[in-house]
Amino acid sequence: MSFLNQANKDPNEGTAKTQGKGKIELKAVDQGVKVPAELKKATNDAFYVSDADEPFVPVGLKYDGKKLPDEGQFSRLVLIRGPC
Repeated sequence: MSFLNQANKDPNEGTAKTQGKGKIELKAVDQGVKVPAELKKATNDAFYVSDADEPFVPVGLKYDGKKLPDEGQFSRLVLIRGPC
């Protein structure tokens, strides 16, 4: 029964949502930032195999830190705040 309950779950469960406005929009590239050619080449025609088979999207964000951002910093970097 547990297997059937898991199989019948809403596939959008756990998706980030706004207050009554659907999915939160996330950005992959900040204005004025170029995605490195290596990332573009590596993700060209590459897909994340899932129910939706979404394409990989290379990311280029403005970040002044000396090391990789933690989860909180990264979530603030990708959140779209107003027109970009």
